[in-house]
Amino acid sequence: MLPKPWNLDNKQRFKSILIMKRHWFFKLFIVSLLAIGLFGPALQVKAQKQALSNEVIEVSMWIDNVYGFSVKDKTYNIQGSMLLTYPQFIQDKLKETDQIAGANIIDLVQFENMVEPWNSSFTPLYAAPKLLADKRLAQGYDFSGSFYSNSINFKNYPFGLLPLSVVLQPRVGASSDIGRNLLLKVASSGNGLGSKAGLSGYELSSWRFHNVANKSEIGIRSHGGKILESIKFEINYQINAFSSVVRWLLPLSIVMLLMLLTPNLRSSLCSDRLAIPPVVMLTVAFLQQAYRESLPSLPYLTFLDGLYTFSYVVTLAFFLLFIWASNCMDRVDDKNRDFLIHRIDKWDLRLQLMSISGFVFITVFAFWRF
Repeated sequence: MLPKPWNLDNKQRFKSILIMKRHWFFKLFIVSLLAIGLFGPALQVKAQKQALSNEVIEVSMWIDNVYGFSVKDKTYNIQGSMLLTYPQFIQDKLKETDQIAGANIIDLVQFENMVEPWNSSFTPLYAAPKLLADKRLAQGYDFSGSFYSNSINFKNYPFGLLPLSVVLQPRVGASSDIGRNLLLKVASSGNGLGSKAGLSGYELSSWRFHNVANKSEIGIRSHGGKILESIKFEINYQINAFSSVVRWLLPLSIVMLLMLLTPNLRSSLCSDRLAIPPVVMLTVAFLQQAYRESLPSLPYLTFLDGLYTFSYVVTLAFFLLFIWASNCMDRVDDKNRDFLIHRIDKWDLRLQLMSISGFVFITVFAFWRF
């Protein structure tokens, strides 16, 4: 006789539980095999990539000349030189690999923001790489070419900073050619700007040469948006405030000052008051057209666009006010003429104050965004 807690029903229940557990273990084993078969190769490739050692190329860069800046195209020409310092291993790989034409260290790097590379030039400074005291090699190049800056923002034009840059990064596929991860590093010395690095109409504000993480766009050469280590030589120019005021703001200020002073004419001079707003409107339109011809097509309004837009609104408002005042003066009798003149003067003053307040608000808001 079995003990009471251990009867036949309990034995059958225990056997069924064991069978269910065996089924679960079997299913878990099958799922594990499938997971290893699906994700094993990917994890192995990732481990292999992580196992690759890094080879570092130290870069020194000197910018001699910056010229030919085009506001419309956001392009500029740069002449300079750079010194690449690298280990002997990279030079050996360059000689062994037939896929790299010429077996030069310059073939492992590229300028990310260079336009029209066929018009650029690279001249080696030495006939062969120089051997340094620490057993590394060094090769220098004089380069010149046309570059593009995507960080230029014209929202505060004609004021604000003008950032120009030269971005150097490893060529796509360079790590595969040498069998190791290729990294670029800014050298601690030998970097700077020459005396011809200034731009006409701009003041040199600052410069720096530093490492950045650059995520390439999705495309054929991007390898799924791979993050590449780049080095960036940034040159910041400050737009000359005085020349900008004289060139762009002074003509508009004089024209709008004439418009704001027009209500000071006597209300009885209706024909003279009505003749001024159309002339001001055409003058502002011509000024804006001349200013917009110097800029590319922009998806946003600049500081000057805000001033010109508000100038149109102010001129149109004064024109409508003058039309209303002229019609009222034609219909009023002599008894109520003084009262009407006093009323028109009040509206002239209100519109003058609102216009001045609007221009001040736009200017303060623009400088607050700097």
